[in-house]
Amino acid sequence: MAAARRGNEVLDRAVTTPVLGVAAAARMGVLVGNGGAVIQPPLGFGFGFDLRYHALAIAGARLGLQFTAGHDRYPGRNTFPEAQADGTIKEIPRYTILGHTDLTLGPSLQVPLRVLFLEGGVSGGLAISSFRRPRSLDPLADEHVVGYQPMIRGDLAVAVPIRKNQGIRVGADVVKIFATDKKTWIVADPQAPEGTAPDTAIFDLYLDVVVAYQMWF
Repeated sequence: MAAARRGNEVLDRAVTTPVLGVAAAARMGVLVGNGGAVIQPPLGFGFGFDLRYHALAIAGARLGLQFTAGHDRYPGRNTFPEAQADGTIKEIPRYTILGHTDLTLGPSLQVPLRVLFLEGGVSGGLAISSFRRPRSLDPLADEHVVGYQPMIRGDLAVAVPIRKNQGIRVGADVVKIFATDKKTWIVADPQAPEGTAPDTAIFDLYLDVVVAYQMWF
């Protein structure tokens, strides 16, 4: 078989034989929840580490566990006027930063499809999130919010061994953070009058498109 010639013996294993997958991933994120209210365009980037162990045979597939850890960052550009020595006004850029560090664990299903694997899972865990928004050129006046909240991740991907049980994994993750503590909420409109009650759970829903280098053992 072509898989055997390329050294991808993992594709020829019986579903009763366990498979361990380890992946280093690049993430391209899109804010589809409340984060898009303050980050424009609502795009970001990140990285992740995935560990999946599939060992239980179920109807031609393998059931197992997955562990995922990573970080996503969403920058938004702001400018503030600064008077120059010659009397002109210069716009100085500063950046709003929304970031999420995630740790999740949950069940995963792997379906062998001759030359590739279809994998999907649901996992839950902890999101450590941070939001910093400049109010002026003075960093001491920045708005800063940190949250430690439960999260859930759903993922679906195609994993393709290319040579010697190494290859790529391409998929998408949907992540929901449950920001129930209103101490982590913000006022979405930065021009709102002082004392306005927080109205937006900035740590919310986002989507990751994931491209990973993966090894199977």
